[in-house]
Amino acid sequence: MILLFALLMAAEPAPTASAEPLIADCEAHKFETIVRGTVGGKPRSSKVKICGKIGQTDADWLNTLKDAVDKVSVNEGMSATAKRQVIAALNVEIAKLSPAVEASPAPPAAISPPPATIVALPPPAVLPPPRAASPSAGVPVEYSALPPLPAPKPAASIGVAAAAGPPPLPAPRMTFRCIATDRLGAEGECDLLERNTLLTVRADEDLPGGTSLRFMRRGDDRGEIDLPALRTGQSRRFSLPPKLCAGVSGSRVQIEVVRANGKSGQVVDTHGPYELRC
Repeated sequence: MILLFALLMAAEPAPTASAEPLIADCEAHKFETIVRGTVGGKPRSSKVKICGKIGQTDADWLNTLKDAVDKVSVNEGMSATAKRQVIAALNVEIAKLSPAVEASPAPPAAISPPPATIVALPPPAVLPPPRAASPSAGVPVEYSALPPLPAPKPAASIGVAAAAGPPPLPAPRMTFRCIATDRLGAEGECDLLERNTLLTVRADEDLPGGTSLRFMRRGDDRGEIDLPALRTGQSRRFSLPPKLCAGVSGSRVQIEVVRANGKSGQVVDTHGPYELRC
C-alpha cells in the first residue's frame, strides 16, 4: 500500500516529476481525496492518495482501505480535522465497495466425471419352445379374472394459509448533528463520535412514538436510545450509550433506525459508518 500526503497546508512545494512512478502504480486500485484547512489564517488543501498493488483483487483492496482507516485514526502526526475528513472519505469508498465484494460468487469447483464402468452382460438365456395343448383334452383354457379397479378418490384440497408478516414500515426522515462537550465549538456533522459526544436528532417530518436508534459497533449491538414522538422541526439531544466505548480505544459505528412493528422491531434505515474514538 502506498499512502501519499501532498501537504499543501504546510506550505510545502507541490509534488515534482519524481512522484510519477507512484501514480503509475495506481492503475489497479486508487483512492484519492482532498483535505481542506487553514494555515496562518489562509486556506490550504492537502491531497491524500492511496494506491493498491497491481493484480490486487477487490477483496484485498477493501482490506487495504479498512487498514488505512485504522492507521489514520491513530496517526499522531495528523490533526483531528484532517483525520475526520480522510476517514469520512475512506468510509464512503468502503461502503461503495463492500456490496460488490460480498455479491461476487466464489468460483465453482471443478467436478470430474465419474470413470466409465464396463459390465460384461451374460449371454441371453435360450428358452424352450412352448408346449402345444393336447387336442384330445377338448377343454378350453381358463384365465383368472382380476377384480375391477376401485373408483378414484377425489383429491383432498389442502389449504395452505401463508403466514403474512407485518408490512414493511417506511424510514422516517431525520437529521443527526453532533457536538463534543469537552471543547468549544458548534454542532456539526457526525464525522467523529467520542465518549463525550452529544447526539442531536431533528425530525424532518412528524416522528411517531415507537422509534429507537440502535448503535452497532462492527456488527455488535452496543446500546439503544428510545426516541419520543416529535413534530416536524423538533429536536432532542442525547448522550451516547455507555457500552459504545467499552473495551476499545477506537472503532467504527453504524446507527440503525428501528421502528416498532407488531411484537418486534424492524430496522428501516442505517446511518454511518462513523469513526469512534474513545
